[in-house]
Amino acid sequence: MCSRFKDAYFDYKAKSKNQWKITTNALFVRLDAFSERCMDIMHLTGTIQQFKKLKKIEIGNTKGAAMSKSLTQILDEFEIIVEDFMKVDYDIMNIERREFDDDFFNFRKSIKELERRLASVLTQSFDDCDTIVGKFKLLDSFEGLLNRPIIQDELERKQVTLLELFK
Repeated sequence: MCSRFKDAYFDYKAKSKNQWKITTNALFVRLDAFSERCMDIMHLTGTIQQFKKLKKIEIGNTKGAAMSKSLTQILDEFEIIVEDFMKVDYDIMNIERREFDDDFFNFRKSIKELERRLASVLTQSFDDCDTIVGKFKLLDSFEGLLNRPIIQDELERKQVTLLELFK
């Protein structure tokens, strides 16, 4: 909605025969700040949705029990991080409240650490799978979480392993 409003403004400004003497940056400062806050909230809710999928994942093979336990620990820590974030005593949509920036930064920092641990569990489980079908089933069970950059970086290294299995 916010970007449509800005697009409409620029369309009318371009069509106008008179020059508009309003500085665009000054005009949209609050709107841009609000849009950015909305994007942060969307990132937050997306992260919560993705990590909640860990509840449904059970890992098999020889290390399956240990890896599943690690996933449970990661999920438990994630839920504590989210719970702590949700305890803030201000309206997170109020762009005047700058505490959000620090709180959200700390949230993301904590999530990155959990992602590193999750990537480690995933790669160890991947290496423990002895069939290509098992490897693909494992990757499929982490659907949604595989799009997280830290996890993607770890999985890129495993891509060669998959390609070699097809030779």
